[in-house]
Amino acid sequence: MITIDASQLKMLERATRDIKNGVPRVLMPAINRALAAGQTAVRREIRKIYTIKQKDIPTKVRRATRSSLQGQITISQGMLGAEKFVYKPKTVLKRRHAMFVKIKKSGGGYVARGFATNKLVGPFQRRSTAPRLPIRKIIAIGAPIMASQPTVGPEANKVMGDTLAKRIDHELKRVLASTGGKP
Repeated sequence: MITIDASQLKMLERATRDIKNGVPRVLMPAINRALAAGQTAVRREIRKIYTIKQKDIPTKVRRATRSSLQGQITISQGMLGAEKFVYKPKTVLKRRHAMFVKIKKSGGGYVARGFATNKLVGPFQRRSTAPRLPIRKIIAIGAPIMASQPTVGPEANKVMGDTLAKRIDHELKRVLASTGGKP
């Protein structure tokens, strides 16, 4: 959680007192840029631990508006399938090969009676020793669990705080320049 203290807000109000909606015009884009940087930081920190692609980490950003100067990064609930992580073999093979799934970068393991259908559907596991059915999809880990690792939150907060401070200065200069005010 990133907040702006009262002294920073007074400084912004003083600098933009002659500009209509000056504070929201400065804060809204700065907050949105900080949220985007925070989303990237969360995904980057998760990728340092897990073998998942950034695009497969289900995050959403609720952006700030001029009427509501707050935003939020949400990480979707639910378990992710093993197809989003590293697994071998990726395709259907004529001979039986052991299914290897690697969720964390620190290691992986073999799945008993595991097999792949194709690259889009992902790996499955036979529930019994029967030759065909029943089967189930291999489920790996939930995105909120990945994001709750001890290194993810503090790094994202640090990146968002740094970005917000830089962007407030930049947006203040931009708004003052566009309205003819002095920085």
